[in-house]
This record gives sequence, structure tokens and C-alpha cells, in this order.
Amino acid sequence: MTVVILTGHPENRYAGDVLRAINGRGVRKVHVVAGTWKSGPRNLPGLLRTHGPSLPWVVAKWLARGAVRPLASFFSRRGPATGLAADVERQGGRFVLVEDPNGTECGQILGQLGVDILVLAGAPIVRANILGIPRIGTLNAHQGALPKYRGMNVVEWAIFDGSVPSVSVHFVDPGIDTGDVVATEEIEVRSTDTIEGVRARAATTQAHLLAWAVGVACSRPLPRLPQRAAEGRQYYVMHPRLRRVTQRRLAGVSDPARASTTRR
Repeated sequence: MTVVILTGHPENRYAGDVLRAINGRGVRKVHVVAGTWKSGPRNLPGLLRTHGPSLPWVVAKWLARGAVRPLASFFSRRGPATGLAADVERQGGRFVLVEDPNGTECGQILGQLGVDILVLAGAPIVRANILGIPRIGTLNAHQGALPKYRGMNVVEWAIFDGSVPSVSVHFVDPGIDTGDVVATEEIEVRSTDTIEGVRARAATTQAHLLAWAVGVACSRPLPRLPQRAAEGRQYYVMHPRLRRVTQRRLAGVSDPARASTTRR
């Protein structure tokens, strides 16, 4: 079974967390294909579908981040190996850099690796030309209960609605968070939490739920619960004012009961 992690950045911490969690399930020789900083959003319609009315605010963040990247790139030239690359090589995998995770070069590399399962970890929206390569499919962990919460900032939107936030692992199709659901796990929320704390806990759950799914796929077919296109709702980046309201609502969402898991 050949497992490849696709990430949008060569130093992506979440990709490292996913790699270590998969290794913890006894799956080794996992490869990582990472996009460079040159990779990024390439068309306005795609950005509008993803971010909706919050796009100007998101663009401002990208511009601010872009001012810092040249300096970071300069200081990173001291050595070719990154922490993630070293972790990949230690467990017997290959670490490969590509300019565009959706480009022809990336598709050729994935084909050469003979990928069975492609795992997304901090990757951009992946196009059909890449999704068609893995033998079994592409897996993603989404910070929301599917199909109810699709899109952006769904941890915040769930709390805003008074729901317990969840993580879902699903197969990726050309839609946005519309692929077959493999498993869902609720995230524990505490009365003393911040939104950032809940999101961090969700990220940890994402890595471990993805690793569980990869481990299962190595021995038997994964369960698949299809989603209907009309189910659920597409959410966008939450406005800062609504985030402040959401923070105040956290206490009402917290439940001392143990978080539930749906794994088939």
C-alpha cells in the first residue's frame, strides 16, 4: 500500500502531525509531495467560491503574508533539508517539492510513486487531474460534521449555531467537501476554551482520524457514506465581529460528556 501526503508548503506542521500519526498506526514508507511558496490561488471564481463575501479580508492577509515570505525564503537557504523532509526520510519515504500541487509535474510524480491513497494535509483545493490518480482515492479531514457544515471556519460556525464541532474524514471529489464520508468525531469543548484552542484540538483529531482511516484502508475497504449535493450548507470565512460573538457562546456549547465518535 503506497500512501502519499500532499501538502501546500514544505514546512507544513499539520502535514508532519499527519505523517507521525500514520506512522503510529504502523504504516511507514509514507511519501510527501509538497508545494512551494510559488503555489497559490490562481483564479478569481475559485477564490469567490471558497471565501465568498470575506474575500477582500482574506486577500489583505495574503498580501501581508507575502511581504514576509521573501525574508523567510532568504534565511531558509542555510540548508536544503527541512524538518518535515527529515521526518519523511527517517521513516523510509521520499520528500518531493513541486511548484504546483495541481500541475503536470505533480501528477507525473504521483504516478511514478504508484499512489494508492493520497492524503491531503494543508493542500490547496485539488483538481480532478490529481484526484484521478490514486488507486483507492484521496482522503481529507474536514473540521466540520458533513454534510451539515461544508466550507470555511466551520468550527466557529458550529459553535455559533450552538452545535458541538466535529471532524469528518471523507473521500475527496471535485466538489467542496462533498465526497463520501468515512468517519466523524465530535470535538470536546470546555467552558474555558478559546476558539483557537478548539481549532487546535480539532487539528489533532484530524490527524489521528486520518491515520485511523489509512490504517483501516491497509487491511480492508473503507466505509463510504455518500452525501447528496442538496444536503448541508456552504460556509465562508467568519467575520471578526461574529467571531467575538462565537467566543462568548463557547460556554453554552461545552459539554462535560465524552466526545462521541462515528467510525464504521
